[in-house]
Amino acid sequence: MTDTLDRTLWTEDGGARQGGADLWCTYAAVRTATWLGLTLPGRDTTVATLLARQNSDGGFAWQKGLPSDIWATYYCTQALNDLGAEVPEPGRIAAWLAGTQDPDGGFAMTPGQAADIWATYYAARTYAEILGRPVPRPEALRAWLAGSQRADGGLGWNPGASESDARACYYGAMAHRAAFGDTAPPWDVPALVGWLRERQTPEGGFVFDESATAACLWATFRAVRALTALGARPAREEECVAWIHARQLPDGGFVRWEGYGHADVWACFSAVGALTALGREVPEPEGVRAALVACGLPEGGFTYRDAASAGDSLATAAALILAAPDGTGTGPATDPVAVPEPGADPVAGEPGRRAALAGWLRAAHLPYEGGVMYMPGRGAEVRCTLWAASALRTADEQPLDADRLADWLRLLQNSDGGFGFWHGRGSDMVATVSALEILATAGRSPEGLDLDALRRFLDACRDSGGYRFAPGGSVTCAATAQAVRARFLLGDRDEARAEAKLLDPFRSPLGGFSAVPRHLPDLVSTYQARLTAQTLGAAGDAAGGAVAEEADADLDRFLAKVRRPGEGHAWSPLGRGSGGPLADALGALLERGRRADRPLPALNL
Repeated sequence: MTDTLDRTLWTEDGGARQGGADLWCTYAAVRTATWLGLTLPGRDTTVATLLARQNSDGGFAWQKGLPSDIWATYYCTQALNDLGAEVPEPGRIAAWLAGTQDPDGGFAMTPGQAADIWATYYAARTYAEILGRPVPRPEALRAWLAGSQRADGGLGWNPGASESDARACYYGAMAHRAAFGDTAPPWDVPALVGWLRERQTPEGGFVFDESATAACLWATFRAVRALTALGARPAREEECVAWIHARQLPDGGFVRWEGYGHADVWACFSAVGALTALGREVPEPEGVRAALVACGLPEGGFTYRDAASAGDSLATAAALILAAPDGTGTGPATDPVAVPEPGADPVAGEPGRRAALAGWLRAAHLPYEGGVMYMPGRGAEVRCTLWAASALRTADEQPLDADRLADWLRLLQNSDGGFGFWHGRGSDMVATVSALEILATAGRSPEGLDLDALRRFLDACRDSGGYRFAPGGSVTCAATAQAVRARFLLGDRDEARAEAKLLDPFRSPLGGFSAVPRHLPDLVSTYQARLTAQTLGAAGDAAGGAVAEEADADLDRFLAKVRRPGEGHAWSPLGRGSGGPLADALGALLERGRRADRPLPALNL
């Protein structure tokens, strides 16, 4: 067993990466080159990378082995189409996609989740542009889209949303155009155009919503494309174009915000997308292409910036956890170098390594969003925020700003009481318990949230055999374990104590826990069950202690099956080698002991 990260995954900016291409980055790079009429190297390996994400149900997944979702399906199929590659088995894709439409006509990211405008956009464009098929139940979809307009004229994430957002306006306008062509939209279009135009700042760029003050290229792209889809233009178009041009660096790449010094794939995508929508020339297109090429990976696909410096928060958090040898931390690092110089060894010296990793995670808590971003320049995500907060606490490093976290989570809570992975996404159990555990890790009470609505969301996911990932999803061990912890963190300890017994059927005769009863055990399910047992047991809870005692008897047998000497841990006994930094972190934490002074950090996937 090793408690260290594969050195090839360290990045020059002080962080770490999981390895492999990111779907959003790959789509953004390919689509940007397509807009420019240019080609990028590595076409065949990129195609192979995208094809490897398709599941047996026809949909595509964020990473190989994860469930299908519309987000991944859209990005993979669009990029394959732009690359001139055949999209395989369109009939199965269509059948899977139909299962994500809810009774009201909108679409959800995964079957069983509530519909949101992100997923509805992805579905509409996949039907129209990839499958060449009409969207099912078009009148219901049109009514759902109509209900997304709010009294201020903007569009929200779903009907009944509490705020309007330029991203939601873009997704709604583009979804309608994909599904209904030139048919008049079902909204008060002048009011919608007016709301979007009001998001333009005096400098010329756009912001996402009424509370934002700093313009960014992502918001500008969404606003400009939404306006053009509605047959309109920015009120001060020339100022908008000038502001976009000002975000270009001397080498040709673009940056998302003023003062953010690194070109990334999303900024290039946003700048080129906005300029082409306005019919404007893109300055130095070959420089843009060079910036995209720098994001390419030898194994195929793309990341968000030059690959040597493209860390991500999940891998960096895992590395920081592994850098605390006993799992409890050894006190704050005192090395003053938070980020190593380019070309330096980022793992030279334990204090320097820990300081760099901790500094990277705090730097990913950018001032424009209240949570931690998966990759800097991207949107904040709940799971990433939890991993960052837990890793900093495990290593006894300076924590994230608790006030910002609490404010962000209040804004993020959906009307059904649950939380989604990011702003505007439908609720699920992983994100919901992660929100509560972020607050607990930060030493904050959940009282600022709508707790009654949150309990109703948990109730909606309840089934006789456990809990579902989302109200219409399937019961799993992880979702059940997470729901029990959520009940506990809400103060419903008697209910949590009683429901801890729901985990018993997921216990595997091979040791550990399986996702569904009588299946092969896996690392995620085992970690979630163990974390739940420890959460209840830490409070002297008899039921939690009993679960923990029984789990102790099986844990060693399970770990022996997923331990890969000299490599780390596999996700399941069938894995041939390390599952990567996240699997290595979960496995190492389970290996390090079960004493009360070595609690497992809250980590969810």
